[in-house]
Amino acid sequence: MRNRRQFLAAVGSTISIASVSGCLGVLSSSGTDPRYPGGTVVIENKGDQSLAVSITIVEDEYDATIETSVPAGETYVRREFVDADAGEVVTLSARLGESGDPATFELLPAGGENNARPEIARLAVQNAVEASAQWTAERGER
Repeated sequence: MRNRRQFLAAVGSTISIASVSGCLGVLSSSGTDPRYPGGTVVIENKGDQSLAVSITIVEDEYDATIETSVPAGETYVRREFVDADAGEVVTLSARLGESGDPATFELLPAGGENNARPEIARLAVQNAVEASAQWTAERGER
C-alpha cells in the first residue's frame, strides 16, 4: 500500500511541475530552441506556398544580405545576421517575392541603454501570394 501511495504522489508531483513549468515557459513543446543571440533574423513562412525573401541592411556601414527561398510552413534562421554596439539601431529591409515595396524594420541587435536585452527580428509571412508579412522584435540572448 505504501509503494502505491509513493507512486501516486510522484506522478502527481511530476504533473504539477510540468504544468507550472509550461505556464512559466520553462519547458518548450517545440523541437527548436527559442533562444537566439542578438542580431538574429528569423523568417517564418506561415503560408501554403514557397516564398523568395531578400533582406538587406539599410545603413551603409553594414554589409549583410539574406537571399533565400522559404518553403511553406518552414522557418529560416540566420543567427547573428547583424552585430552592432549597445543602443545602436539597425534598419532591416525585406522584399517578398520578385516585386513589391520593401518592408523596413528597426532593430537593437545588442540591446538598448540600461543593460536592455539584445533583440532578434522575426518576419512572419502570413500569405505568400499577397506577400503579407509582419516584423516583430523579440528578446535575444547575449
